[in-house]
Amino acid sequence: MKRPPLLLPAAAFLFAALAVSAAEPAPLKLLAPAEGAEVPLLKDSQKAFLAMPREERVAAYSNQTFRTELRKATGWRPAAVRLEWEGGAGADGVRPVYTVEVRRRPDGTPVFRADTVGTSVEVDNLEIAREYEWTVHANATGHAAATGTFRTEDRAPRLLRAGAVPNVRDLGGRVGLDGRRVRQGLVFRSAGLNENAKTRWLTRDEVLAKSDDPETLLATEAAFTNEIAALEALRAKPGDVALVEGKLPRKWTVFRVAKDAFAADGDAALLALREIPETFLGAAAEEADLGEDHDFAFPDAVRDSAAGPAVFLCEAEFSGDGWCTFGCGADWFWDLRIDGEVVFDRTGGNDVNPVETSNHVFAAPVRKGRHLLAAVVRTGSVAWRWRCEASPAQPLDKALSGKLANDKYRLDRLFRVEDGFIPGATRINDENRAFWLGTLGVRTDIDLRSDGEVRGMEGSPLGPTVAWVNVSSSAYAGMQDKGGRAQFAKVFRVFLDPANYPIDFHCIAGQDRTGAVAFILNALLGVEEEELWLDWEATAFWNPSPHFNHAKLFDHLVRGFDRWPGGTIRERVEAYVRSLGFTDDDIATLRGILLEPAP
Repeated sequence: MKRPPLLLPAAAFLFAALAVSAAEPAPLKLLAPAEGAEVPLLKDSQKAFLAMPREERVAAYSNQTFRTELRKATGWRPAAVRLEWEGGAGADGVRPVYTVEVRRRPDGTPVFRADTVGTSVEVDNLEIAREYEWTVHANATGHAAATGTFRTEDRAPRLLRAGAVPNVRDLGGRVGLDGRRVRQGLVFRSAGLNENAKTRWLTRDEVLAKSDDPETLLATEAAFTNEIAALEALRAKPGDVALVEGKLPRKWTVFRVAKDAFAADGDAALLALREIPETFLGAAAEEADLGEDHDFAFPDAVRDSAAGPAVFLCEAEFSGDGWCTFGCGADWFWDLRIDGEVVFDRTGGNDVNPVETSNHVFAAPVRKGRHLLAAVVRTGSVAWRWRCEASPAQPLDKALSGKLANDKYRLDRLFRVEDGFIPGATRINDENRAFWLGTLGVRTDIDLRSDGEVRGMEGSPLGPTVAWVNVSSSAYAGMQDKGGRAQFAKVFRVFLDPANYPIDFHCIAGQDRTGAVAFILNALLGVEEEELWLDWEATAFWNPSPHFNHAKLFDHLVRGFDRWPGGTIRERVEAYVRSLGFTDDDIATLRGILLEPAP
């Protein structure tokens, strides 16, 4: 049969085209990012938060819903840079193994290399405001490599993905003094490289067996158990509560007692008191006028973690036998006693901010007549602040619940006797150790945790090549007291030796003690005040708790430097550092190490 005259040429053309296609597959072509494009290292949600006006950020920081949603939306890790390409198949049409390389420009430092059979990879932990060159090789296919460039966005902070270690970021990247950028890759801040050591506790029976006075323990346990049962019954039938009025004076008497003196004799001395003395445990009486808002703080006091408690005393009048409601708050650990007996114990911290009489509302059993009230207040950010009123305008159920929860807390502590410790589990494995030691090149691990937190540690979790410097540090207003000043001086000396770099510094969360040190370092480097706030606030990407907020924490850090001379926060921080015995040459040394040359 005769074929149509055009069929043979058409088929020949098709086969020829296929042959050419098989012999000459499409060359490599880079798709994204576009040549010379700027790529972000932060997620849109992270940038949106950092771009909020300060007043809005501060308000949002105390909002539980906002903080929870921010944590879900952002996380604490950076946005990865996605590299995409196409083509490069071999003569047989099979996709090859691609080798992808990324180098920093202009020095050509390699920062990433990977082999893949796919046509995309994601790159983490690039520096901000840097130019990069990337190359894709189609191995053993004969295709020429494809090369492109991109630039990372100039937006701090430089968040880092570091395996199981959270809240990691580079101190560098922001613009400092004279327009000089803080060098990246030299100082990192993070959460702990291992968990805190955990205390091992004796069981109740073991505590009783080892006690010198088990009868007293059992009697105390029985008293708590009975009061807890009574409180639960009263909560069920609040109409049965015999609520009595308590009258507290506006003016209290306060004694600033030496720490050792109170530790030795304070409890017994308060039990023996029946009237307000002229001196107490060697401390002279001072007047504390709580005023109309039931609030007092020493105007001349400076927080000192080594100081003893302030003991506030007043004579209270109760209208009958029954329960009186109180509202109290303090700036640090505190307890309230009636005739020397503790009725409410916040030795776990005030845990609410700002300090108000509504912080802790509770009911306490009282007897008719005049009785001695004593509040033992440990020094806090504003040094022994105390707020207290009787019969506050709070629901009775809230007062009963407050007392019930506190009794259960105190009953639990009755048998909390230590029986050694369990060392903190490491957060470093073979994979992220290679990142910390190889990619980041860390040589010094500054651990700001307390002796109890690092119990059992003899060196850095990163291994013997890394120097471990453990300085139990303060935070916030504590940076200004005697202990905090001495601690920061030890830390600062580490940063003055070029041989110690790169450095990672951390506490356990990387937010409070770490944040205070980062604030001082950035201020010395001339980073703008707004960026100092943003650096501290970036921890919200990891920590969703609204209790980590400005009023409770950060404001005390900033205000702590108000006592130093200077028109800017940088000048006041410089004065603080000089007061520790450092010189202008020391500050210049830090800047010489950590600031890039002038643009």
